Amino acid sequence: MPLMTTSRGPAHWTETASPADAPPVVLIHGLGGDATFWVAEQHALADRFRVLAVDLRGSGKTPGGTAPFSIEDLAQDVLAIMDAAGIDAAHVVGFSMGGTVAQALALAAPQRVRSLVLAATFAHTGTQAELFLKAIGAVYANGATPKQIFELVLPWLFSDRFLSSPAAAPYLDYPESADDEQDRDDWLRLLQAMLAFDGRPALSRLGMPTLVIGGDEDRLAPQEGVHALVAGLSQATLCMLPGGHLMNVESPQRFADALATHFVAHASTAEFRPAMPA
Repeated sequence: MPLMTTSRGPAHWTETASPADAPPVVLIHGLGGDATFWVAEQHALADRFRVLAVDLRGSGKTPGGTAPFSIEDLAQDVLAIMDAAGIDAAHVVGFSMGGTVAQALALAAPQRVRSLVLAATFAHTGTQAELFLKAIGAVYANGATPKQIFELVLPWLFSDRFLSSPAAAPYLDYPESADDEQDRDDWLRLLQAMLAFDGRPALSRLGMPTLVIGGDEDRLAPQEGVHALVAGLSQATLCMLPGGHLMNVESPQRFADALATHFVAHASTAEFRPAMPA
């Protein structure tokens, strides 16, 4: 299934060439990613859903500007993409940092969210991950190369069992083309926005059906944070998959199947529930 590339103003996204009446799905990538993060999921879901993968501000082909921004600003950007794409409401999937954007979007416009999927994410960055990410940000700001950052972050992205297997080989080498993929300042602004986000007080106000997906060896979004998400949401289902932070790479079929099963189970707009007052 070919992917179509679309831009409206500064915003950029890709989408599957699915039937016009296919239920829409919006995919939001994490820090350091872009719309291409979701190519496997777009192909896996294309026969049943219209699947959009966005480039967040400062990622992929969407420019970042020069001013700081918040996770809430990124959520508004995604809503603007949904408007431009003619989507009233969609299943919204956020991965890692994208999960914080998905939470902010669902809080700001619950009527636009048919269902929610929060994968490898958190309502607030955990202490261990925060210390690690702040250190990575400082090293990068002080002149480390993208290749050096890749080598520092890589062990945190996968489980030990995956890294020690032959299947990990394609993911261990730094792609030289990545040097030009994302501006250093854009990455740092995205990092600061993620670290500043705290969605814990608002979790109970998210009333839409939500699937929370965690990796059983994830160090960046550990199981404690995953279980805290489930406990704080009013309509949450937990799905734990084998793998580290990028459990979608380690368990691709199970990840795609979990998404599709959730979307089909919550296809009716009758399940929409507005956010509760603060």
